Amino acid sequence: MSTKPIATEYAKSAKAGCKGCKGNIAKGALRVGFVGKANFGATAWYHYDCVWKENDSLAAIDSSKRVEELVDGLSALDKSDQEKLEKDLPKYSKAAVVEKKTGKESAKPSKPLAAEYAKSAKSTCKYCGKTIDKGVLRVGFTGKANFGATAWYHEPCIWKRIEDFKGIKLTDSVADSVEGFGELREEAREILKKKLPEVCGGKASKRKSDSGDSQATVAKKGKA
Repeated sequence: MSTKPIATEYAKSAKAGCKGCKGNIAKGALRVGFVGKANFGATAWYHYDCVWKENDSLAAIDSSKRVEELVDGLSALDKSDQEKLEKDLPKYSKAAVVEKKTGKESAKPSKPLAAEYAKSAKSTCKYCGKTIDKGVLRVGFTGKANFGATAWYHEPCIWKRIEDFKGIKLTDSVADSVEGFGELREEAREILKKKLPEVCGGKASKRKSDSGDSQATVAKKGKA
């Protein structure tokens, strides 16, 4: 068994359940776990986004150490996932320690958007009113439905909610704004990385403007 407190890998099958949300971890999805915390000393696995809610376990992590000293399997991950983990682990570990000491709610920011593959055909798109079929990619605004739940949409439908996107400021990484981004397949990730900067406020509006200016310049050259 690894001497490191945390392990990470891409799920080899869809048999493992997340210890946080209790849902299945899809085959190929990035998963993170606490070594020795499951039955018989096995690793307790979590979806990437779910593991950061485990404050008691995170508070026990020595965030002063380098991430590679803490995480088994880090070097086998894609470069982008390595960088994501190197950024998030120290941040959430420190936040968990602060929360445990003060007894106050952590200052971890909630993400304005969420994306996932529908677990059933029970949800309805808030734009077109039609059912979102099981297994279909759905994207939503967190906290915008009844009782603070996520308001879900078909992926093609959500981009029509232009006004709702204007208040969202994208960071350098789309993953920082979308809950569940790390569990999506590459095709879905690329859709979000392309679409979100086109509709969101902040940096997105600048990119949109730059794009418009360049198109105008090309048009002028064409007329000349």
